[in-house]
Amino acid sequence: MHCKEYAELNFEDKILLHKNATHLFANFERFYTSIKYGCHENDKYCMIMYENVAIELNKPTNIYQIKEYEKIAPSWQIYCEKMIKVLYKPIIELKLTQFEIVYLLAQILWSTQEIKGLKSSTHDIANNMTDRIATELHNYYVNEERLENYSPRLIKMLKLIDGSKLILSELQNLTLIIQASNMINFNADLSELCDRF
Repeated sequence: MHCKEYAELNFEDKILLHKNATHLFANFERFYTSIKYGCHENDKYCMIMYENVAIELNKPTNIYQIKEYEKIAPSWQIYCEKMIKVLYKPIIELKLTQFEIVYLLAQILWSTQEIKGLKSSTHDIANNMTDRIATELHNYYVNEERLENYSPRLIKMLKLIDGSKLILSELQNLTLIIQASNMINFNADLSELCDRF
């Protein structure tokens, strides 16, 4: 809401943009925060879920200890391995700055091509905002980071967005497996699952 252009949109368009961005950006924020707190050392990849709850992504025994999750444990393990491969490790390797994380959020928020129901004026605002954030990122790299050629880094960063879309798709598949197995209602708060670990 600190972004004037977003704050001035009508409520319906704000909701559509928010719904699109929230799911794609959530893992970035969680992994970035987890990395800042050192949750990736000694080949362990933990994700902070809440203030005092973290799960270890590359340890399937977290799930095997719970009887009702035994059937989904292999699927959960594949999901976690993909999260580590396409998001967690690349974020670690890039050593993303807070400015870059904000850039990724802005890029996700203002990528409106696939969002149905937005007003055409909102698409116009989004186009202007993507131009603006690209200019701001260029200035950041050239003036603050003193990077002459930042295009390889930018390409790797944008691949993270594709990775986030892949992970979201995998989560939807996992949700279908869980619902088909009638084991749990996956629409329940994820905190219950995390608290069991």
